[in-house]
Amino acid sequence: MKREKNKLGWIFVLLTVFFLLSCDLVNENTGGIDFDPHSTDYSILVRNNTNQRLIAFKGDLRADTLIGGIPARAQNHGLPYNPALFDKTEDFPMILITEEQYNANKANLSSLRNTPFTRVYVFYNRNGDNTAVYEIAAGLGGNNRLRIINNSNSINVELRLGGIAGETIGYAPAGILETTIRMQDGDYEIFPVFKRYNSARDVVGTVFPKMVVDGASWRRSYNFENNNEVVMDLKELLGSLSFSSGAAWVVITNQTTSGGIRFFEGSNPRKTPSGMEIINNGHDITFQIDMDSVGNNTYSPDKRFHNWHFGPLGYTTYLEPTEGVLIECDKMYTITVTGDYTKAPLMVSISEGIPISAEDLGVQW
Repeated sequence: MKREKNKLGWIFVLLTVFFLLSCDLVNENTGGIDFDPHSTDYSILVRNNTNQRLIAFKGDLRADTLIGGIPARAQNHGLPYNPALFDKTEDFPMILITEEQYNANKANLSSLRNTPFTRVYVFYNRNGDNTAVYEIAAGLGGNNRLRIINNSNSINVELRLGGIAGETIGYAPAGILETTIRMQDGDYEIFPVFKRYNSARDVVGTVFPKMVVDGASWRRSYNFENNNEVVMDLKELLGSLSFSSGAAWVVITNQTTSGGIRFFEGSNPRKTPSGMEIINNGHDITFQIDMDSVGNNTYSPDKRFHNWHFGPLGYTTYLEPTEGVLIECDKMYTITVTGDYTKAPLMVSISEGIPISAEDLGVQW
């Protein structure tokens, strides 16, 4: 019996040593970076369609902005949550570099500022939903170069493949004149979209340039092979075009004398990107109303709604329930709610739509 116990004790010791050595090996291979998937305590969800192990940074390439690692081909990978980095609702460029780039440039990460693996636009909601999955395109990481020139102080441009809803190959934020992205050999249809979080209105805008000929979303076709380089000067290409958001904005103004109200679509209350539902009396909140997509490259010009109603739960008033209300793309409407629901049904009215300004869309060069 004593010999059996000694034998079990030695097995336990050997297993413990093996476990500790394995941990050291993992730490050595990952450089101390967290590549583990986080299912609940995550900050951002990422789908990595490339064969590269990637390392993500928030906003800038510095040791204190490092978020975590993403394994090759990882699907719906949850990056770790660092409360010091994710302390407020905001949008930012997530900068991605390969593990090889990181290991070769640890002491001087800023040297990769213009030549990261790629950048991705991210909107982080401190108080609500962060289930959007940010996709990294499979065509990245080759020997060809896509050089993006963004000579703007305010326009953030995301480049997508195959359509304005396609996977992202890169993000050229305002304030960084030039970004170079490595591309695999092949043919690519590249669609630029402008991304911006309007904190004053609490809406996330996705704006795309339109072609003059038919109003469809603007694109460029490129072939990459034999280590070639393509230059996209965005101001030169897009400066004279018109733009569409594929959405309308509805400003709900609460002029009641009986507290907060909600904007219901059917039985569901609408929320802003930061998770706001209740509009206090004397205040207003802007909601983005997305149009239906037509194919992969444009949106319908309008949309009719029959089920909008406003007020506290159980005491709402419908807006034009019979004929419905027609909302047009790229226009802003004001819906005013008045009265005291404790005394009589609330009253709801809607203004004529006015074009959303270029300043609000954030597309002024």
